[in-house]
Amino acid sequence: MPSRREFLQAGLAASVVSVVMPIREAAGASPRSAAAPPGRHPLHCVVCDMRSPWSTDFAREAERLGIKVVRTNGDITDFWFHDLSLRWKEAPVAIGGLTAPGALFCLERLGWDHGLRVVFRGTHRLVDTSRAEHAMSGPSSTIAAAQRRGLGGAEWACHVARLVSSCAVERETSSAPLRGVLAGSEAVEHDRLISEEDALTSWVIAPKRA
Repeated sequence: MPSRREFLQAGLAASVVSVVMPIREAAGASPRSAAAPPGRHPLHCVVCDMRSPWSTDFAREAERLGIKVVRTNGDITDFWFHDLSLRWKEAPVAIGGLTAPGALFCLERLGWDHGLRVVFRGTHRLVDTSRAEHAMSGPSSTIAAAQRRGLGGAEWACHVARLVSSCAVERETSSAPLRGVLAGSEAVEHDRLISEEDALTSWVIAPKRA
């Protein structure tokens, strides 16, 4: 697996031809960009990390909403060379995800040269076996929706999928910390604490001029 620096250099310089297998889409996943209501970013796809049960829940909800899902194991090289780099050459379409921070680190920087930026960002960590902490920043109406819904219980990743899929296009931004409490059975199922290295990040990368 290439390091972050190696991947960025390869992607930005476009000097490496990677011979890799195409990403397999989930059965029944639609190849089209998800339609969005007026004032929302239509997403080309969302990216998930199958190593995390939370990200798997996020992917399942995104598919239910009709959004194309790209499943990875933390390495986005295939996705970049066989999908996103080609798509962004045509037009700077928006994408979203719930991944480890490293994936966002790479995609954010690759997006800069195509006129895209991170418009929504959330961090998600388990602080113990029964509590999850979330911090979000982005369009004010999207953050307000997160505060109204709350992110408690085992379904918090599904709520995040809905927030990402409906991320607003607006200049006014805000941020908010949120805390969710997991029920006993949920805490047992997901009892491994998430460290800074494998904490999850939710995000939307979109054109500067939507």
